[in-house]
Amino acid sequence: MHLNQPLRSLLYVPADSPRKIAKARTVSPDAIIFDLEDAVAPDHKPEARALLLHELDSRPPTATPVCVRINGPAVGMLSEDLAVAVHPAVSAITLPKCENPQEIESIARAITNLESQKSIADGKIKLILILESPLGVFRAQDLSRSTERVIALSFGAEDYSVNMGLWRTGLPDEFLVPKSLVAMAAHAARLHAIAGVFTNLNDEAGLFEDTRRARQMGFTAKTLIHPSQIGPVHRAFRPSDAEAQWAREIVASFESAKEKGTGVLVVNGRMVDEPVLLQASRILRCLDTSAG
Repeated sequence: MHLNQPLRSLLYVPADSPRKIAKARTVSPDAIIFDLEDAVAPDHKPEARALLLHELDSRPPTATPVCVRINGPAVGMLSEDLAVAVHPAVSAITLPKCENPQEIESIARAITNLESQKSIADGKIKLILILESPLGVFRAQDLSRSTERVIALSFGAEDYSVNMGLWRTGLPDEFLVPKSLVAMAAHAARLHAIAGVFTNLNDEAGLFEDTRRARQMGFTAKTLIHPSQIGPVHRAFRPSDAEAQWAREIVASFESAKEKGTGVLVVNGRMVDEPVLLQASRILRCLDTSAG
């Protein structure tokens, strides 16, 4: 199954936890990311691959789309991770710590070879790139174009703060510039823009506001670390009542003006034009597809 629009929520699931893997079968994010990287201790990675392969082999085609976050190339586990992650049940592979477009291109070629060996349709498995360093953010545009497999750019705040030597403040404008650059690069390449995790599991209101701010920056999805975060994130990406009312007024006014042959349209005292109609139509499409 492919990753479909809308893609609002991607839930990380440690691949070495049978309990969490089983729980993931009972919840409904827009996608699941089985994690072979940060969530798995180095000595547990072989066990995690075996558990993940068993889960993928038994996963029904109609289940929630699956991604797999593999370890970065520098770790030296690329072949082992790809041998499991390139699987008919996988929609996308998530690559951490992306900085080098040539490296991404090389990984894409390795995926192509494995798809051929496993009789998987060429190009089926996509790539989600996580940008977690100043160099990765600076190269966001080049990374987005490194291969046609890329469907999304994501910003990783935790590793970014380490790379910059920064203390996390939690303030609303934290990492505003790099986040904006990643979101802009994603939109420029017509990709999903995925915001990073919100780590305070006890702060639902904070999660909602963090997601609303990410949406306002241009992010179209968010990674999650617990199933309890799915509902608040979906609500945050849903247009507000005020946005919905505005959009309905705009669309209705345009339809009326079209019937009357009017060239200039004024709604609530403000002149509006075609780009405004496109924005209103987009909001109404989000309403139609964001229930849940």
